[in-house]
Amino acid sequence: MGARKELSVSYSRLTQEEVEAFCMEGGFGLKYNPVAPGCDKSIDQCPAWSIALYCRHFEFSNLRHPFSIFVLNALEYYRVSFGQIHP
Repeated sequence: MGARKELSVSYSRLTQEEVEAFCMEGGFGLKYNPVAPGCDKSIDQCPAWSIALYCRHFEFSNLRHPFSIFVLNALEYYRVSFGQIHP
């Protein structure tokens, strides 16, 4: 439970332009309407209509969209989501 507490004091430093550039570079595009969180919002305050992702997961693990069949099959086999794994 200690990690959950730390989420509430960790804030994004990305600007909207940096989030959009990350999405374009990663192959997501802008069709999902990526939004940079406010500088006073932590990831545990994510709106119900959205999905929060850590850009660092994609950078450190070299994970790119579209995801390979292997990655999707591994996630399905272990019944985990991207939010439950890290590099």
